Amino acid sequence: MAGHRPPAVAGLFYPSAPADCLREIRRCRAAAPERIPAGRRAVAAVAPHAGWSFSGPTMAAALAPLEAERPDLVILFGADHHGLRRGACSVDPGEAWRTPVGDVPVDREAAAALAGDPAAGVVPFAPAHGPEHSIEVLVPFLAQSLPGARILPVIVPPGAGGAAAGAAAARAARRLGRRAVAIGSSDLTHYGERYGFSPRGTGAAAHRWSKEVNDREILDRAAAFDAPGIEASARLRRNACGPGAMAAVAAAARELGADGSTLLRHVTSAEVLGEEAPDTWVGYAAVVFHA
Repeated sequence: MAGHRPPAVAGLFYPSAPADCLREIRRCRAAAPERIPAGRRAVAAVAPHAGWSFSGPTMAAALAPLEAERPDLVILFGADHHGLRRGACSVDPGEAWRTPVGDVPVDREAAAALAGDPAAGVVPFAPAHGPEHSIEVLVPFLAQSLPGARILPVIVPPGAGGAAAGAAAARAARRLGRRAVAIGSSDLTHYGERYGFSPRGTGAAAHRWSKEVNDREILDRAAAFDAPGIEASARLRRNACGPGAMAAVAAAARELGADGSTLLRHVTSAEVLGEEAPDTWVGYAAVVFHA
């Protein structure tokens, strides 16, 4: 159907059959019991975007507090793995995103409002979203738990003004009277020869450095709502593949009223696999911003 983005990585990053997809969503949620502090209201989160077998429980940990708020709009800031509109943030102006568990409509009014804001630096460009998985892997969770919500998908390349786009998206949602939350999609350090990044060699000590020093540096920037620092950290330390999306969601969180954050989960693919002396891995984290 015209205007409906079809899945690009169903059957690769997550199941393509509806029953299998629902079963995997339930598994991920059951493995993610973490909660934000009592009395706090979740408004935004950083979530990973790897295959569900690796990062699904961490995704679920990040999304659950937002879903509990029953928003009618979910702003989704994605990483840019393909560079189809390099240097500019791209909002999808289409009608809906297809998932194995149902279609999720795009808030086209919010998309138009964001693209029409000269301070946002966002252009309507659906082709950038076609092959990109960083937002797609989150959408089936939302389709299943928030059937009445719309999404606002925005791809944010590094150095494309993520903070401005994030703040502008939150302002657009507020002007339109939306009950909105925001998600920034990013994995953390990609370590090992296959990624061309192994400054501490391999094995357990390198893994500790990657997770406890390199990952934590950018996570601390996110916790402090330091959007420029997030992008600077990624440039210097190669500790995120979606720093633009992380910067955008930190700025959006502030605009949505957040004044604190909680790191709910931080793991690596090596830990998921149970490797004691790994030679390659990727970091995943769930950070929730709350008011």
